[in-house]
Amino acid sequence: MPRFPRNCLNTSFFHVMTQGINKKYIFNEQDDTKKYIKFMYELLKEHDVKIIAYCIMNNHAHILIETNDKKELSDYMLRLNCKYAKYYNKKYDRVGYVFRERFKSEGICDEKHLYNCIKYIYNNPVRAGMCDSPEKYPFSNYKPMKNNVEGNYIFIDVEDDEERTYKECINRFLKENNIKLQDLKDDIENLKKLVQILNIEYKMSLRKISSELNIGREKIRRISKL
Repeated sequence: MPRFPRNCLNTSFFHVMTQGINKKYIFNEQDDTKKYIKFMYELLKEHDVKIIAYCIMNNHAHILIETNDKKELSDYMLRLNCKYAKYYNKKYDRVGYVFRERFKSEGICDEKHLYNCIKYIYNNPVRAGMCDSPEKYPFSNYKPMKNNVEGNYIFIDVEDDEERTYKECINRFLKENNIKLQDLKDDIENLKKLVQILNIEYKMSLRKISSELNIGREKIRRISKL
């Protein structure tokens, strides 16, 4: 499995996934999908973000965004989804939430990880059986890639199994740093790095981290503030 770089927290590339409430279709018609894409590009003028790749499905969207400011990413996605939700509710004469939650995001750690993420995004409709090749899907900005994109990575998706993802992240970190789980509590440097990855990149609560690592919650809380 490719190396999970320690500087992943400093990345400028983020894989974002947003999904319809209760996993329902929120892009019911082609005009809805086109409207979301239109909003995506309109809001770029007001935020310091760049869209690298995207694919809009029936009930969710994948977007690869480049930015040096995580707040810009958060503000951009919040405005995008709010703008679309207002459009959607007005068009279909409904009230309430349109999206399942604000959005999910994960940092992209290196060049190979980046190109694998692009390939993953473009292949969404192929995996869903909506087309037999990514270039035939009309609602992505598909571009052919010449880069070698071999590798085994896990990406967020609508059926994301959080428990499996957490455990694989922890096991990968332990393997790459040649440390056993039971010894991690005495290795402050590596414990801090892993807590940062789980808390910031994987949005795990400190309580959940404490449970997964079998380390006292108070110690995890102190480590997170170092």
